[in-house]
Amino acid sequence: MKIGKRHFEIATKWIPSLMVYTGAAGLAMVFVTDWKVIAGYIPFYGNKFKD
Repeated sequence: MKIGKRHFEIATKWIPSLMVYTGAAGLAMVFVTDWKVIAGYIPFYGNKFKD
């Protein structure tokens, strides 16, 4: 199967959605695992790690 110009155009339209879903999955993983190194920088949520 050849990948042509049309396939490339279709794939580029999916990039914004892919970025949003990847970001949401990353934030969900930080929330579920309570990873303090990253979660400390999230506004409002990071306050729970302050002493």
